[in-house]
Amino acid sequence: MTEQSLKRSLVPTGFNLVLPPGWGKIDLHEEVVNDSVLALVDRSIDQLPQDLPRDDVSKVRMELFKQLRKAARKASRANGMMLYLPVERVRGSVVPASFVVSEPITATGAGFHPDQVLKGVAAERGESETVTVDGSAGTRVERIVPPPEGSEIEFPSRRVEYILPLPGSPFPSWLAITFSTIGDGKPDSEYTSALVNLFDAVMTTFRWSYE
Repeated sequence: MTEQSLKRSLVPTGFNLVLPPGWGKIDLHEEVVNDSVLALVDRSIDQLPQDLPRDDVSKVRMELFKQLRKAARKASRANGMMLYLPVERVRGSVVPASFVVSEPITATGAGFHPDQVLKGVAAERGESETVTVDGSAGTRVERIVPPPEGSEIEFPSRRVEYILPLPGSPFPSWLAITFSTIGDGKPDSEYTSALVNLFDAVMTTFRWSYE
C-alpha cells in the first residue's frame, strides 16, 4: 500500500495530506523502504555546509541512514505503512516529532459495531473527542506516554492519534494516524503544544482519494 493506493480495492482507494515545510515521508513497504530512506538522507545531506570534508559527509550520511532505517523498522513493526518526519533542521536541530499512518484495521467478526470499536479503543488509549475529518466523524485520542523501560529515551512523549473509519468499506475498517513528540522534554510545555497543534493542522488537510 502506498499513500496514493490502499492495499485492497476499497472505496476510498487512498488518501492525501499536506506536510509542513521541511518534512518528508518513508514508505514502509519492504520493497521500497530503502529507496524512501535514501531519498530523505540525500535531502538532509544537501543542507550540510558545502565546505564540510567529504569523509565527514560520508559519516553523517551513514549515521542518518541507520537512524532513519531504525525508525522505519520500528514503525513497520507497529503495523505502519507510511512514516512522516522532519528532515530539515530548524536552528541547527531536527524537530523531535513524527507520525505514522497504519495499515487499515478491519473488524470482520460477528457482533462488531463501528461506534463500539471506536469507543473501546479510545477508552484504552487516553482522553478522546469526536472530530470531523474530510466530512466524516472520527476519534482523536491524546495521552502522555512514559519512556520505555531500559531504553535510551529519557523523556515522556506526548501522543495524538486520529482513528478514521474508511468510507465505503464492506466491513467496519479504520485508518490510524499516530503522532508522537518528546518536544523539549516537557509534555505540557508551549513548544510541545505547538508541535501538537502543527500535527492537528496537518490533519485538517487530510482527504480521502478515489479512483
